Amino acid sequence: MEEFEKDKAALAWLSGAWDDYVGGFLPLLPVLLVQTAVSSGSFFLMDRYHSLLAAVPYILLVVTPVSTGAAMVYINMARGGKARLPDLFSAFPVYHRALAVSLWLGCLTLGGTLALVLPGLIIHLTYCFSEYAVVDRRTGIKASFALSRIITDGWKSRLFPIFLLTLLVNMFAPDIVAVTGPFKNPDVSLNLKPWNLAGAALKTLVFLPWLSLAMARAYEFLLTGPKPAEEPQPADA
Repeated sequence: MEEFEKDKAALAWLSGAWDDYVGGFLPLLPVLLVQTAVSSGSFFLMDRYHSLLAAVPYILLVVTPVSTGAAMVYINMARGGKARLPDLFSAFPVYHRALAVSLWLGCLTLGGTLALVLPGLIIHLTYCFSEYAVVDRRTGIKASFALSRIITDGWKSRLFPIFLLTLLVNMFAPDIVAVTGPFKNPDVSLNLKPWNLAGAALKTLVFLPWLSLAMARAYEFLLTGPKPAEEPQPADA
């Protein structure tokens, strides 16, 4: 595919994702609210037990698979379907694989970033669809990473704007919960000022879902493009 055609396709991911978001917002809203409620449980545990470590089991056992399962919600919307709440929990039947893929992707990205920022970025863009593969195709751990590497080949520069926008939204958009203080005794506080609530609502209910839909559209586009000679098959790991 010509570079100009690739640019057009990448722009279509963002514009098409906005159409998906606007047209499917009402069914998506309960999914977003449930996901937010699930994630907020970790802050409750930190505040209740005055320790970040108290929230780690909950994050690993609940928050991580729910976050991974959310990819299936957006994939179905990108395929023309509606957001469905059960899809939010689609990673639990393959929990050990979903957790392993998520943790390994995080470790690879962190390791590359600590060495030099650019390798971490390239690693993340190469394997960013490994979590999608494990919930969508039920691939094994190695096959999930292999599939992501195959379909992102030649497309990393087009995926980068979506990644950058997501990073900027997460960094600069406000949250209503703030965690400060030392690791062993953090302070969890709420900021319910109107401007903060508005910013957090836009982040959670508009910008992040839109960008997640753009990534899902990119995944579907690359997955249904020209097939590689050898495509990883679903396998237990």
